[in-house]
Amino acid sequence: NYCFDDKPEEWRQALINKTWDETLLGLYDNNLAWNAGQRINNIKCEIKNEALLREAQHKGEGVLMLFRHNVFLEMSARLISENFDIYGMERPNNSQVMQKVIKSGRLKAMKGLASNKNVNETVEWLKKGRTVLYGPDQDYRNKRSVISTFFGKDCLTTTVPYTLKKLTNCKLFYLDFYREGNGYKFSIEDIGHLADSPRSFADEINKKIENDVLANPEQYFWHHRRFKSQNPAIYD
Repeated sequence: NYCFDDKPEEWRQALINKTWDETLLGLYDNNLAWNAGQRINNIKCEIKNEALLREAQHKGEGVLMLFRHNVFLEMSARLISENFDIYGMERPNNSQVMQKVIKSGRLKAMKGLASNKNVNETVEWLKKGRTVLYGPDQDYRNKRSVISTFFGKDCLTTTVPYTLKKLTNCKLFYLDFYREGNGYKFSIEDIGHLADSPRSFADEINKKIENDVLANPEQYFWHHRRFKSQNPAIYD
């Protein structure tokens, strides 16, 4: 309702209903991602521009691969990690029990996980030529953020990817993914040109994520409180 306040109420309600339908399907797929063995490879998976990542990994270049959160994140992370050596940067869950479950599931295929508070570990990974997944579309409430916009609304946006690229001279890629039918589609893009400055990076990555969200808005992870710093009242 907040991001699409220019749309008719009927349109917004339909999107809400579709989002819940996709969320329920996502719960099933994500549970499968955390628990399935090699039968996970039976899931149809198409990767556009995969040569970009294969070439970077073959050359031993560090890659920071950004993504947008969607309700099929865990399955998508599992599938891409079955095809490439992937590490992840995450925000640990507040519950130690839940964090243990999440970490165990993600490490079914990922090579390692680092807390978003432990930037040094990610820096070392990138310098060693590893590929690290990171989702910048959250309100991390830290000093490495600027106020940008998302769907025309003010939001706190992290500049950590910009900093990591400058510190390590890594490649900066963007990974988009979505569920289509019984399979998954991925697309990899080099977005190193977006890292001109912290401000321009924040603005441009938000625009890119907006465009990808609009292709499948019902699959975006709207449950994250993206605007909790700038407009917490909408979550009351």
